[in-house]
Amino acid sequence: MGCINKFNSLKPKIKYSIIIGSISFILIITIIIIVSVVKKHQLNGKNIGAYLKTPDASKLQYRLGNGIGWFESSYPSDSVRNLMAYAGYDGMRKKLRADLFERWGYGIELETCILNDKYGILDVVGYLARPADMHSSNKSDNSELCYPANLYEPIWLDNGKVNPKNYWASFVNKTVTTYKKYIKIWETWNEPDYVKNVDTSKWETSPPNPDDLLHWHGTIFEYIRLLRITYEVAKKVDPDCWVATGGLGYPSFLDAIMRYTDNPDNGKLTKEYPAYGGAYFDCDAYHKYPQWGSYDMETGESFDDIGSDSHAKKVVILKKNHRYVMKKYGFGDKYPEKLFVNTETGLNSKEGDLVRRNWIIKLALICLEYDVRQLHILNLQDDDGMGDYAYVGTFVSNEEGYTHLKDSSKGRQILKKMNLGKYVFDEQKSKKFRESLPTNLTGIVLKRKFPEEKNEKYYYKYMYSVWINCIKDEVEGEIKTKLQIPFNPLKLDWLGNEEKMKKNSMFVITSTPIFLLGNEGLSGLAIFFIVVGVIIGVTLLIFIGLYFFKRFIQKKTIPLDKHLFIALIKE
Repeated sequence: MGCINKFNSLKPKIKYSIIIGSISFILIITIIIIVSVVKKHQLNGKNIGAYLKTPDASKLQYRLGNGIGWFESSYPSDSVRNLMAYAGYDGMRKKLRADLFERWGYGIELETCILNDKYGILDVVGYLARPADMHSSNKSDNSELCYPANLYEPIWLDNGKVNPKNYWASFVNKTVTTYKKYIKIWETWNEPDYVKNVDTSKWETSPPNPDDLLHWHGTIFEYIRLLRITYEVAKKVDPDCWVATGGLGYPSFLDAIMRYTDNPDNGKLTKEYPAYGGAYFDCDAYHKYPQWGSYDMETGESFDDIGSDSHAKKVVILKKNHRYVMKKYGFGDKYPEKLFVNTETGLNSKEGDLVRRNWIIKLALICLEYDVRQLHILNLQDDDGMGDYAYVGTFVSNEEGYTHLKDSSKGRQILKKMNLGKYVFDEQKSKKFRESLPTNLTGIVLKRKFPEEKNEKYYYKYMYSVWINCIKDEVEGEIKTKLQIPFNPLKLDWLGNEEKMKKNSMFVITSTPIFLLGNEGLSGLAIFFIVVGVIIGVTLLIFIGLYFFKRFIQKKTIPLDKHLFIALIKE
C-alpha cells in the first residue's frame, strides 16, 4: 500500500517530465529541420541545377555523327540523310538558327528531324546559334559572332512564363518545345572561347578579355548567363534533356565558367546570382582538331606526333583535361558526373588516305574507352573556302561535280554495320589483352551492352580490335602473330570482308584495325554434351528412386524373414 501511495505522489512529476521531454524532442527535431533547410538554401553557389542532378545516361547509346555544314542548305534534306546513313553515321550535330526561325517560323526543321528518324540518325545534338540581327548585341556585325542582347532581362515573368523581352530565353523556349522529341542535347553557342594569338593560361586566374573572344565578344559572365538561361528554360520544357557548353576548346575557359557566376559584377555570388557556372550545364561539348597538339594536364605528357594513334589521343586527351578541371570543382565526385561529347573534329585528307582512314576508326574506338558519348566529324563534304578545315569532309566532289565517299571515310561503314554504338569499353579485358600483345601492337576489347536489333547481322557479345600502334608516323608494314582470343572469332577488316578464324590462328596485323567478333563461354557442342549428361543423370536418379520406393512399399506390406531379406539383397 505504501508503494502505491509513493507512486501516486510521483505521478505529477512523471507527467511533467513527459511533457518537458516531448517539448524538448519537438524542439530538437524543429531545429534539425531548420538547420537542414538553411543549409540546403544557404548561399554557397553549389546547391542548384547540375550540382544536384543530371539526366540518366545509362540508356544513351554511343553515336558517330556529323556536323553537316553548308551541304545541308545546298541539297535536298532526304538526299543528305541518305548520304549520312550510307557513310555510316547514326548521329548528328544540327545547327538551329534563331534568325531563320524568327523569319520563317519555328517548325521549319521538323521535316529534317523526321527524316533523321527514318534514316536512323538519333540522339541529335541541337546547336543553338545566331540570334536575329535585331536581337544581337551588335546589330551591324555578324550576329553569329556576337552575344545576344537583353540577356539580363528577367528570364521569367511573375506568372511563370518566359519573358519575351529576354530574346534568348524566348528562342530556347520555342525551340525546345518544338524539337524536344528529336533532340537530346542542347549545345549553347559555338566556340565562345575561340581566340587568335592569346595566352589562354591567364584565364585560370582572371576572366577572359571580351575583345579576345572572336566568336562571342562578351564577358565570361555573359556566357554563363547564356548557359543559365538555356538551362532554366530547356529544363522547364524537357527535364530529361542535356544542356551542353558550346564546343569549348580551352580548359582554362572551362575553369572560368566553373568559378564565376553570371553576375555582371565580376561574377560574384549573390542572392540574385546564386550559383557558379557548373550549375547550368550537365554536358560538356568540346571541339578538338588533331593538327593541333595536346598536353595532358594530369600526367604532363605531350602529344605532338602525326601518327594516327597520336592524332586520336589528342582528341580524347582534351576531354580528359576538361574532366580534370571539373573534378577540381567536385564534379564526378561530390557532385554528379557530366556527360562528354565531341561535336567537332576532323583530319585533313591531304595528309594521306592511310593516316586519315586509321585515325577515323581508331578514334571511334578510343572514344568508347574515354567515355566520350558522341563523336562528330565536321562537314559532310569538303569546302575549299574553309582554310585549315577545307578537306576534313566525309565526301568529295570529283571533276564532273558528282559527290562520292572518300576512301579514307569508308571505315565508318563497317563500324555502323557492327553496331559499334551498342558496345561499351571493357577495362579488365582490354588491359589483359594489351598486356598479351607484342610491343608494337595495341588494341581494345568492347562488350555488348544493348539488346539485339531485328535482322541484325553481327550480334556478338564481344568485339576485340587490334592494330599496329602508330605514334610518330604511319606504319605501312604488317606483323604476323597469334592472339590471346578466348573464342573462335569472325574476323572483319575495315571494308567489311569476313573470315572465320580459329583462336590459335596466325593473324596478320597492320596499322588499320581488324575486328574479331565472338561470344565467350561454352561452345555449342559442349552445351549439347552437358544437356545430354544432365538428362541421363536425372533419368538415373528417377530409376534409382523408383527402385528404392518399390522396396520400401514391399517392406511395409510383406513380412520379411531373414532368409527372404538376404535373397532380396542378392537380387
